[in-house]
Amino acid sequence: MEEAYSIRDEAYEIKDSAHEVRSTLETTLIEALGLMKNQATANNLYIQEIRTSINSLENRMNGLENGLQDVKQGQKRIEETLAAIDTESTSGELITPTRVEQSTTLGVERGPEKAVDGNLGTQSHTECVHSKPWFRYYFSGPRAVGLIKVVNGKLDRYKYRLNGARVSVMGGEGNKRSCRVDTITVRVGDSYLAQTYYLDCTGNTGIGVEFVLQSTNCLEFREIEVYAP
Repeated sequence: MEEAYSIRDEAYEIKDSAHEVRSTLETTLIEALGLMKNQATANNLYIQEIRTSINSLENRMNGLENGLQDVKQGQKRIEETLAAIDTESTSGELITPTRVEQSTTLGVERGPEKAVDGNLGTQSHTECVHSKPWFRYYFSGPRAVGLIKVVNGKLDRYKYRLNGARVSVMGGEGNKRSCRVDTITVRVGDSYLAQTYYLDCTGNTGIGVEFVLQSTNCLEFREIEVYAP
């Protein structure tokens, strides 16, 4: 009988232990579920923040695209205006050069003749390490000079190399005559029209024109055209 009571007591102890384990598991599970719920709420808030940020970025991108379209339209109007100026300004006779020279030549296929070949796909190019590089455009004889059309040799970030290039009319025996509009001031824009410049030597007569860059840099032209008044 005593053995039976002992077994019964052990059974009760096991039962009590089982209740404690069950209670502990339930508490742990409830805490874990609460944690997961809080984490899910935090994740939802984080996801909402991400969505808000994405919407904000999309709105900013739309604004930038609209701004870019405005810039493109403005550039188109500038190019149309320059094209109209080109048609009106170069109405005089083109003075064809009998020869052209430049102070130095960088590489092959970049000689001075490339600036007067009528091909915008080629260019003249001096070396870049000499002070005051020059380019000379000779006539067949003394001629009255009007406007000079110049297309920059570069249409990218290097276009500013041409900034400050100055033209004068060569009168012979080292005599140089200043022009009314004699200096190139490079502007923004990477198209041929945007990088086309007009210099005005009206009132001068000479045997040719000379371009000099007032710095140590490359002197580059895609095209040079000299017109009579």
